[in-house]
Amino acid sequence: MAFLKHLGAAALVVLTGLSHAEETNVQATIGKALSDAQPNLIIKSASKIDGQELYEVELISGELLYTTPDGQYFIHGSLYKTGKGQLVNVTEQRGAEKRAKLLTKLDPKDMVVFKSKGEQKAVISVFTDVDCGYCRKLHREVPRLNELGVTVQYMAYPRAGVYEDAQRTKFTGSYKKLKSVWCDDDRPAAMNKAKATGFIKENLDCKAPIEEHLALGAEFGVRGTPAIILPTGEMTPGYMEADALAKKMGL
Repeated sequence: MAFLKHLGAAALVVLTGLSHAEETNVQATIGKALSDAQPNLIIKSASKIDGQELYEVELISGELLYTTPDGQYFIHGSLYKTGKGQLVNVTEQRGAEKRAKLLTKLDPKDMVVFKSKGEQKAVISVFTDVDCGYCRKLHREVPRLNELGVTVQYMAYPRAGVYEDAQRTKFTGSYKKLKSVWCDDDRPAAMNKAKATGFIKENLDCKAPIEEHLALGAEFGVRGTPAIILPTGEMTPGYMEADALAKKMGL
């Protein structure tokens, strides 16, 4: 976030409990302070961190900030909490909890699914793009993941985004390729071909959820592809070898 030029440290001091009305007022105050500073900073929610004069703010972009109740000082980045012999990444912990809840709302019918061989031991969800080198490299690990009892379900994440030209009829190449995969009668076979060759016969005659997956990626905090979401909600960005990934999940 290049616009973050001046970051202040928020004091962590104990507050007495606030009423619902006071909480609502605080959220409104924070929202106004941030939008006045940068109009693109639009908050989705603000939650008080227990016992601290500090609020966790989720922007509509999916990013998290930490701010004082007046919204005058804020922190962008990970927040850590000290514990006995450890530092807990509160930001990642909260992110994993959020992603785990989002996972329960996903419908495999909207994905490209490569089912495990035999007993299913785990399911991973992957935001992918067919024109991404590391996405292709990870895809070559899918047969091994299936052998290890891991089902892989893909969601579309065209890195170039989606845009309409002057005639409002055409889309970027990565979008067209992904939509063509989703519109195919045999999605796994179409994905295999697209990943292996970078090409696929154009087929845009269906209501593929590409835009929905792209928006969902923002909620998950995806910044690039591949982005692997583990069953716990933990996100592992980038390529990982199949056996290492299975070990990470305790398989």
